[in-house]
Amino acid sequence: MRIPRHRIQRTMAQQVKRVLAVLVLVLIVYIVGSLLLLNRERALAIQELNQMSELYTSELDNRFQRVSRRLFSLMMEKNQPTSVFWNYVNMMDEEYDLDYPLVKLRENFLSSAWEYGQEYCFFLYLEDKERYFRLSIDSEGSYIGQEDVEQAVLWQIEHLKDAGMSYSVKKKWNIIASGGENYMCKIAQNQGVYLGCYVNVKSILEPFSSITMGKNGYVCLVNEQGESVGMLTSEGILNKESGMGEADRYSIEKQLAQAPFSIRMKISGERIWEVMMGSVVVLTMLAAMQIASGAVILIYLKRNILQPVQRFTRKLEQYDSGEYALHLTEERLLELERIDDKFKNMIHQIRRLKITLYEQELEKQKVEMDFLKLQIRPHFYLNCLNFIYSMIDFGQYDSARSMSKITADYLTYIFRNTSEKVPVTAETAHCQNYLDILLLRYPGSFEGYVEVHDEVRDAEIFPFLIQVFVENAAKHALTLEEKVLISVTVYPEDREEGTYVNIYISDTGDGFAPDVLERLQRGEGISDGGHHVGIANCLQRFKLYYNGMGEMHFSNSPLGGAIVDIHLPYRRYAEGAKEESRA
Repeated sequence: MRIPRHRIQRTMAQQVKRVLAVLVLVLIVYIVGSLLLLNRERALAIQELNQMSELYTSELDNRFQRVSRRLFSLMMEKNQPTSVFWNYVNMMDEEYDLDYPLVKLRENFLSSAWEYGQEYCFFLYLEDKERYFRLSIDSEGSYIGQEDVEQAVLWQIEHLKDAGMSYSVKKKWNIIASGGENYMCKIAQNQGVYLGCYVNVKSILEPFSSITMGKNGYVCLVNEQGESVGMLTSEGILNKESGMGEADRYSIEKQLAQAPFSIRMKISGERIWEVMMGSVVVLTMLAAMQIASGAVILIYLKRNILQPVQRFTRKLEQYDSGEYALHLTEERLLELERIDDKFKNMIHQIRRLKITLYEQELEKQKVEMDFLKLQIRPHFYLNCLNFIYSMIDFGQYDSARSMSKITADYLTYIFRNTSEKVPVTAETAHCQNYLDILLLRYPGSFEGYVEVHDEVRDAEIFPFLIQVFVENAAKHALTLEEKVLISVTVYPEDREEGTYVNIYISDTGDGFAPDVLERLQRGEGISDGGHHVGIANCLQRFKLYYNGMGEMHFSNSPLGGAIVDIHLPYRRYAEGAKEESRA
């Protein structure tokens, strides 16, 4: 038969292994959760970098657009008399001294240094005079620019004239190269007057230096051909490509709306680990604490629970070989000490119970032997044989045949049923045989009536339970002058405990003597000088067989005669089980 899963028994060591497996599973879940948490922190770090890059690129685009709008607005003020810029430009065209209008223009553009930054350099070019003027002051307070940058700007102006390109705020700035440096340039023109602004690429990259990219990280300006026009690394700003790789999960690229290049930022894996190092250290310490705690718990369980229980179990196994230890355990576990006390108490009770059962079995065997001796009465059998002989001698062959048959059945029941139980019908048949023998010997001395209800015909009782009281009633009936009725009825009885068997034995004689009846009602033996030995033996057997579950009541009828009222729990007689037991 398959054992249910929840009923499978396991040893303490197996249970500890299951606890270890649970701890390992918890550790695995913790490690997976930690990895997910670290991945989340990595994503947050990259997200933070992305947000910062968006902030820088949007500010850069905004600055480029504001510069472009100012250039455009100044060019569009040519026909306005109130235009300060054009008033000074016209003074230059009218052959005035150039110093005064130039100074005024430069004073007008001083605010640009505060609005856009000193890195944004504004310039003016007059085509008819072929003169180039720097309008923005540098960080050293000078208006003298680099000659190579001036030549690059003039070349860009010539290129615009040749191409016939018109100015637009939305058009992107151009890239010019000069002296190994890259510049962003925007130029607006109106009737031979060119106003523009340029800025070094290094100045664009410098704000990104506050972002820590790590040793292998960089911020790079990438043109439309995918080439680097400037790169910021941990070593500084480089004008040429230096170790720029393909975009990966640690890189972010933002396209500028006002410039013909995009900004690619890459944070190194080392920097990511630096950001996550605090969390990694904390998680590692927690994992180590979990492992150490689990190890301490397992060692504690092994030393203080598992090993004491194993020693306790080994000492219990000694009882199988008959080695009774005085102390099963000397551990510090209070539960084991209590189990030890209870177990020793149980062993003591089992020993007492074994002795008691052994004594009861000996007493039962003695009672059975005594009862067997009572049933084997040679003078009764000799009288029966003499009576049969007399019947044959007088030619009463039918009566002799009947007497022989009844006597044989009577003796067969006695010798076959001494200790095992019998069906109630077998016992009543035996009683009927006894009464028939007496009636053949003493015709008309009494009447016998036996009735068994069909529902309890297979009820189980011990042998001679009824016969003892029937025999007692018959012996008293033979001493009386009046004819006595001896009645035996067996009926079922319904109780809360279940079905019972009611055996009712009565006669119409003189009844029990008062002293005998009193002793019987108290459950005391009535054996006195060899009389009533069968009844006393029957009472002992009744206690041994039913152990308080049966009832036996004695009384005298108000109309005269003795009454024996027996109540037994109904048990069905099983012939096969009795034959097997007998074998």
